[in-house]
Amino acid sequence: MSLNIELNLPTKEPGLNYLTLDSFKRGVITLIDQSRLPKNALKEADNIFLYEDGQPGPRPGVDWYGAASPNGEPWDGMEYFQDNDGTSHLVGVAGGVVYRSTNDAASWTQCTGGTMTAGTNTNLVQNRDFLYITDGIKDILRYDGSTTLQAYDALGTAGAPTVTYAGSGTEYNHYYKIAAVNELGFTVASAYGTDNSGIPDRSTFSSTNKMTLTFSAVSGATRYDIFYSTTTADQDFFYLGSTSTNSFVDDGSWVLNPSITPPTEDTSKGPKVEELVNVGSRMYGVRDTVNKYRIWFTGSGTFSGYFSSAYDGGYLDWQKGGKYFPVKVEDYRDGKGTPYATIWCKSADGQGCVVQMSLDTLTIADVSITVPSAYKLPGSRGTGAPGSVVNVLNDYFFYNSQAFYNLGSRAQFLNLLSTDESSANIRPTVKQISTEGEAGIASVYYDARVYFSVPYGSTTNTHTIVFDTERKAWLPTAFTIGFSKFLKYTDTDMRQRLLALKPGDNRLSEISSSIQGDYGEPFATSLITGLYSLEKNRFDFQWVREGEVEFSNPQGTLNIELIGIQRSRGFTSTNQESIVTQTTNVGWDTFAWDTMNWDDTSVVPDTFSESSVKRYFRVQKELNAVQWRITTSSLDARYVLRTLQTNGTMTNAGKPRQWRIR
Repeated sequence: MSLNIELNLPTKEPGLNYLTLDSFKRGVITLIDQSRLPKNALKEADNIFLYEDGQPGPRPGVDWYGAASPNGEPWDGMEYFQDNDGTSHLVGVAGGVVYRSTNDAASWTQCTGGTMTAGTNTNLVQNRDFLYITDGIKDILRYDGSTTLQAYDALGTAGAPTVTYAGSGTEYNHYYKIAAVNELGFTVASAYGTDNSGIPDRSTFSSTNKMTLTFSAVSGATRYDIFYSTTTADQDFFYLGSTSTNSFVDDGSWVLNPSITPPTEDTSKGPKVEELVNVGSRMYGVRDTVNKYRIWFTGSGTFSGYFSSAYDGGYLDWQKGGKYFPVKVEDYRDGKGTPYATIWCKSADGQGCVVQMSLDTLTIADVSITVPSAYKLPGSRGTGAPGSVVNVLNDYFFYNSQAFYNLGSRAQFLNLLSTDESSANIRPTVKQISTEGEAGIASVYYDARVYFSVPYGSTTNTHTIVFDTERKAWLPTAFTIGFSKFLKYTDTDMRQRLLALKPGDNRLSEISSSIQGDYGEPFATSLITGLYSLEKNRFDFQWVREGEVEFSNPQGTLNIELIGIQRSRGFTSTNQESIVTQTTNVGWDTFAWDTMNWDDTSVVPDTFSESSVKRYFRVQKELNAVQWRITTSSLDARYVLRTLQTNGTMTNAGKPRQWRIR
């Protein structure tokens, strides 16, 4: 008897399934859970950069640059000054004392003539032949390339003018004040002088019906600004004109400028602004510690640096008494490409706004006056972190209330500027930035990357976020150290360097890919991928045979861990392996080929490592999902990650019993 039974058995073994991860160009995403991350994103990348087409590897190192400050105090500010002979000077302020170096910070020389406020953030900016030094507390200092700083002597307050009317009638009063002016600012306005006339409106003054003002000279003054009113009320005086002599004739030809009122504080030694910025051919100043709503601007051209209206400078009190305070100004444009001074404002609710300011020229007859005007960009966001505002090609990036925003043109908004959140992928991480420390956020755009040094849960910067502009990828812990200021510096050999100051340090730091470790010590790196299912059905298991890795140019010791969801043990580490790489020294010897030596024995051979190193390890476990972790902790650790891969076959053992609800 024969039994012919057709068995329904597989005719061949199941094929291998591969899970390959070979690009992480989206950087770190913390907005979604690791089990939902796309395959080209990372859960964590501590001290990691992206290279080539999204391949991760350790970030550049950091080391000291130059000598410490001579007084041992931390640096409060630093900038470089380009002398007209092409020489690069580093100028820094430590403990309120100004120092300069002409040998790339190898040594420092004290500058005399003035000091700043010790322990206060100090800003420096070059305009024409001078480096302006400000901190919002002390008077402005100027560095001109020598070790003697230029400080300004305060002017004495001008006395009330004597006013004499030429004409008939005495029914109407006209009032005048004056302010003495030097090239940097002006004094408090004088008491008023007045005379009577038979003409109610000064616009009908003439060569025969006019007011003549005379006043005493003020030592050091270069000009005198004149202010006019028909009442004695201070709020009704407006700028009328300027003279370089001790007399002024109002014959009706001068045009009142209602945007400029008599000064109420002495700025003859400069306004008390924390920061000056070049905008076109002028300088603008914000964060006035006396007048918090004030936006200062200087004259242009040869008058750049002159804040007086007599030199086409002045100020605008923007929405005085409102909730917005100007904190940062930059040279930008509107949606049509027209250049404007663009001002970021902060507010107590964290939203702030962006204001654009223009200086319009009003001409009446042969008299021209400059009238500042400003308007708020609809729907804009401002910032409470002025140091976070950074120019990135055609746009500006900045931090605002637990998010990073981008200000620029959008295709869907014709001729308009728009502010949009750009850090949504790392929003939960960015929300860890402390509001108490946000004012100290520092930023720089360098080598197609934006660095934001931020305070995670601290009042000082603890970490540095990097936004990779080529890949549009965020790395929220690209550096596990923080910096208080970045400085792009061209040294005396014309090499570009990225320098930085760390909070409390009295030495500069340099960030460079040619530096290993941080200050001679290794830094730890950690790269963690998402948690990925091995089969299309997320409830299926796979018998994982091997884990495979590929690195480019690895050096030092690389630690590799494969973590998985096992059938019996759940989420646990399955394998931990290390790769110890050896570099090869290759160089020419001194043997002569024909008549030419390729090198001599004093030349250190070049160091090379393999461009592709492939390794695998046996797993031999039944897994539902896997996650990779790569760490380094040695000083010489270097790599570019090419590929992470597992292979195996699907199993038919069903779901684990512990997954069952009931």
